[in-house]
Amino acid sequence: MSLFDKKYEKDMESQNRLKAMIRQMKNEYENTHAYDSAFFQYLEVIAKRPEFSVIQPLELFVEMFSTMQQNTRDYSIHTYYTAIQKAEDIYQKMFPYGVNTDDFPHLAYAFVNFFKPNSLSVLELFDVKLMSTFSNKQNYVEYMSTITDARKFKECLNHISQYGLKVRQYFVDDATYTANMKQVTQMLFLSADKAGVIEENLQKVERMAGIYNIDEADVAKAEHQLLQANALLNQTLGILTQADKKSEQLNRIMKDTTETIQSISKRETDLLTAKAISAKEDINAAYQSFLETQRHEVILQKDVLLDQLFKESESKLNELRTMARAIAASANAELVRINTEASNALDKLNNYVSTDEHLANILAKANESNELYEKISKLELLNAVNIEALTKGLEAKKATEAVVTENVSTAAQSVVLAVDSSEDTQPAVIPTVNPMLDPSIPFEQRFGMVKAEKQRRIQRGEHFHAMFDDVITVLMENANPYLIGPSGCGKTFMIKQISEILNLDYIDIGYINEEYDILGFQTATGGYSTPNFYRCYKYGKIAFCDELDNGNSRATVKLNSFLSSETDAGYSFPNGENVKRHSNFRIIAAGNTAGNGADANYNTREKIEESVQQRFTPIYVGYDNAVEEKILGKYKDWYQFVVLFRQATEAWGNLNDCAAPGIVTTRDAARIKKYLDNKSLDMARILNYEFIQTKDMDYLTFLKKHIGESIKSYPDAKAIYTMFDAMIESLRKKGGSR
Repeated sequence: MSLFDKKYEKDMESQNRLKAMIRQMKNEYENTHAYDSAFFQYLEVIAKRPEFSVIQPLELFVEMFSTMQQNTRDYSIHTYYTAIQKAEDIYQKMFPYGVNTDDFPHLAYAFVNFFKPNSLSVLELFDVKLMSTFSNKQNYVEYMSTITDARKFKECLNHISQYGLKVRQYFVDDATYTANMKQVTQMLFLSADKAGVIEENLQKVERMAGIYNIDEADVAKAEHQLLQANALLNQTLGILTQADKKSEQLNRIMKDTTETIQSISKRETDLLTAKAISAKEDINAAYQSFLETQRHEVILQKDVLLDQLFKESESKLNELRTMARAIAASANAELVRINTEASNALDKLNNYVSTDEHLANILAKANESNELYEKISKLELLNAVNIEALTKGLEAKKATEAVVTENVSTAAQSVVLAVDSSEDTQPAVIPTVNPMLDPSIPFEQRFGMVKAEKQRRIQRGEHFHAMFDDVITVLMENANPYLIGPSGCGKTFMIKQISEILNLDYIDIGYINEEYDILGFQTATGGYSTPNFYRCYKYGKIAFCDELDNGNSRATVKLNSFLSSETDAGYSFPNGENVKRHSNFRIIAAGNTAGNGADANYNTREKIEESVQQRFTPIYVGYDNAVEEKILGKYKDWYQFVVLFRQATEAWGNLNDCAAPGIVTTRDAARIKKYLDNKSLDMARILNYEFIQTKDMDYLTFLKKHIGESIKSYPDAKAIYTMFDAMIESLRKKGGSR
């Protein structure tokens, strides 16, 4: 039986327990200023006459008082009596029928929990209406234990109670209801518009329960629009069926035409081949006959006719050769004629199909109908506004559908050429401003987010170039960085890292050869070829102009129109759309030169127009030994050799006043690591492919000597250098380069 079972009556054990607690408290407080005689008289009355206690049975009173006595932090001798009076008030509200109240044991257990340590606030903030919404009163105790700000709870208590009474009916169990009450209480603490918070969350709960406030007029309107949409769908399906039939006819015609052309071509080819074989046999027979005749003549007239024989033989042979060439030329001409006629037939067929507007419209409308069918199949997921917008669009196409129907009937015997069309994919909603690019947020705060993410990636083993912070800072400050550096130094990889940390997509639009690489163009059919640059500008992506110094300088000037960082900037693209510059849009350019034209290593580069250069922030991104040291971390010997080799190439460049060819790049270091990790190439082959091949002997000799002079400072690379030295000496003895 439970401690608080309703069957319990006056219990001497509980009385003795209470008297023991009274004696203990008297011993503690009797000779102190905290002694309260009225309070102890009250307790002694209860101990002698339990029926005088408001809280029944006595076991419940004793358990409650024992819990209070253990909680010396919240209760002092002066507050015990006040707390017990509040407890009696709560008891009368929780147990209107005393021990006969339904579910008394569970309610009694929850009642005692009110007096546990740090629960005084619960006594002060007790609300019987709010408690009544909890089926399991222990959940109410748990909910009240989460209240950390009693003052705010008092201010919001009326709103909280009203909200609980309204939404309780929508929750099946107490656990879900308790979680929702905790969440809404915290929202009320933080919001000044408490009525608005209550209304908003009430609507959410009602929607979760399937209750929607829908106007009957809107429902009727939606049903009417759905009927119209179904009617249009039936019309569209009819048109689509006719288009399928015509498409089948086209396939049959194309198949028959192709088979006929192939049959004619094969027949003519076989005929010409037979003629050529027959002509060759005739020539051989004539030649053999001629030789036989000449043999007899020679026998009869050896000496007399010898000279004449050679002359006549040469003449006859020339005649026969001419005849053979004529036959071959005739055969070739006939083959050319057949191929030309076949090609002309196909060209006429294609031209007829491509120039017939009726047939082109049939296929175009068939494609539109197919797309329309897919969209209409999702009507049940649309709200009234979407249905209305779709209906208007379908009604606007009625006239076109009539024309398509007429075209289908008049083009029954025509050939239709299928033309693929691709629809521009774009986001359904234009993204909002990225917080790390938002100028309203202090830069230190935004850059702190970047540094934190960068540090997390470093801890996971990711490497960052020394110029990374400068480049991302320029980008975050809405400027346009131009990364200048040699091939393979990590420019593209850095941009990928920036894109990931800023959570922005980036599109590599390559070098700019023509203006339409930026603006796009109107197609011959009146459509618009959307360029990647347009998507970046409108939807807030990073446009990466790689090899800017390798593009057409006249076309590159068009970038000036987009390099402005003004918040209200915009541009009218060739499709007639005036696109506003998205706040997240950024341009990053990269090149191997500073934009002043070709040099010894990059001899095809053009000079970037001065006005374009002025709008970019140039940042030199060279090779970063620290990055390569991390890449080749466990291969210290190879890292030191890479450092020595690059020092040697730089020394050669300084000596010859030009950039050194065949340098080792960061990309090469990553490739070397892969060979070493996978054990796919040994030391000799790595040296050969990555450091020796394509270099002449004078250059290799200089590199070998320079590395040899510095090898003492890099002892781990000695074994690699020894093999490098031996391989170059072997090549030198052979007298050439590889």
